[in-house]
Formats: sequence, C-alpha cells, structure tokens
Amino acid sequence: MRIRRFAIAACHIALLAGFSGKAAAQQELTWAIPPFPPAYIEEHGEITGYAAQTQQWLMDRLPQYHHVAKRVPLARLLAEMRSDELRCSLTLIPTEERKEYIYFAKPIMISLAPSVIVLKRQLPAFRPYLNARNEVELDRLLDDISMNVALRHGRSYGEFIDKIVARHRSQTNIITVGSDEKFIQLLEMGRLDWAMYLPTEAEYHHRKANTPGEILSLPIANAKPYIEATMGCSKTRAGKQAIEDVNAILDAYPQRPWLRFYQAWVPPGDRVRYRQMLETVTTTRLTQADPAEEPASQ
Repeated sequence: MRIRRFAIAACHIALLAGFSGKAAAQQELTWAIPPFPPAYIEEHGEITGYAAQTQQWLMDRLPQYHHVAKRVPLARLLAEMRSDELRCSLTLIPTEERKEYIYFAKPIMISLAPSVIVLKRQLPAFRPYLNARNEVELDRLLDDISMNVALRHGRSYGEFIDKIVARHRSQTNIITVGSDEKFIQLLEMGRLDWAMYLPTEAEYHHRKANTPGEILSLPIANAKPYIEATMGCSKTRAGKQAIEDVNAILDAYPQRPWLRFYQAWVPPGDRVRYRQMLETVTTTRLTQADPAEEPASQ
C-alpha cells in the first residue's frame, strides 16, 4: 500500500487530503504531531510513520472536517489541549489527570510494552533470566552487573519497571543515555549487552543503523505486555463531537485494519508474539466499557 505523507511548511500547515472550496465552512480540526519516531518520522520535509498513516486513514473517513497539522512537543501538546479550539492528537495514553481536560476515543493504538532489547545472536546469554513463558525476570537480570545496559535519560518505563530500575540505579553497569542514535551500534560493538526500549523504537533505530544483526525484544515478567494509546481531543463541544465521530469509525471496523501500519514496525522476531497478544486484547480488554464515555455526561 502506498504510504501517504504529510508535507510540512514550517510548523503549521493545511493538509491537502480531502480539501475543497468548502473548507472555509468546515470545522477545522488541528492534529498535534509530537516527535515520536517511528509513530511520526520527519525526514526531508515530510512526515511518515505508523501514526501518520493511521491519522491519514482516519482523515479519509472524516471529510466533514478541514484538517490541519501542527508539530509540537508533548508538553506543549498537552497544554494546547486546554484550548477552546479543536485540538486533537493520536498517540495519547489516557490518564485520570488528562481526562479532566481531554475527551478520549476508544483504544486505537495497541503496541508492545517496553522490553529488553538484545541482538538475536546473544539470546543464549539471556536464557538464565527467562521464566517458563520466555519473559525476562528483570530484577535478576539487573542483579548481574556483568551485563551492561542502556536506559534512556528521563524516561519512565511504567510504574512496575521504574520501581525495579530504581533499586539498581546506582550500579556501574547501568548506562544512562541522552540519545537513541547509537545504541544499536553499541550492542553490535559489545559495549552494551541489552537496552530498554519500545520494540518499534528499537526497530526504527536498527533500520537507521543498517546493521546486519537481527534484534529481539524480550517481554518483562509481571509487567503489562501492551500499551493502549488513542486519539484525544480538547474538552469542548467540538472535541466531544470529533471523538464521537471517530468512535463511530472504530466501531465500523472491528478488525482494526490500521494496526497493520504499526505491525510493519514490529521487529520480525516479535511479530508472532504481537499477533497473539493482539488476539487476546481483542477478545477481552477491548470489549469492556469505553472510558471515553465518562466525560460525555458532564
């Protein structure tokens, strides 16, 4: 399938998909785009990535809006959600705090959780730390100070993982990195044994590094195996309507065809695991009541 791309002029542009002379009479919907590769990848003045493709897929089914894109950091994105104008973003994780000022759609993005990233050829060295389900027992792995690991500076990996990491943070084998650019090369050179990343992030940097070694993401024992993100819009009447429109689209496509965009970025060795996890989520969690319905009564 041909990948649609967002052409950018400065930071704020009109997206041409579906544009007509009637645009002036349409409700303007501004999509806030954070710099999160490979969800959004900016290269050569264009934006691609699995979230960009999913966004375009939704836009094609929302012709009643005049779509505008705006690149913003996450902190500014959240601040602008308090605006009286219609602001939306596709990669938000609902929290109780955010629900106070954002309407959320039903789950859209279902992604693999932070994992232990290793080179496939190094997998035998990690088998002593795997349980019967081939999940990493993170506390035991971190106890081995002969294994060098890279953790991203300032990143939260979720409450469960953060608590384990905090108990080991002072160890000399834990390297805090401020950039993701080189961790694949460091794995290949043997200066790192493993790293903690989202699997799709790791695959993105692996492809950019263009190295021959295949990577694997090992799930962490007792941690939630997936992350649900979705579209959020400013808590206004227009935002409520946009979320209702999006939810109607989601209900019309129960097979979630947009997830193929995300799956294209899952490391090859993890795709079976992702499909199995997705099947479980589809038959259980996503059949529960929609949390986005709660604010509608306010």
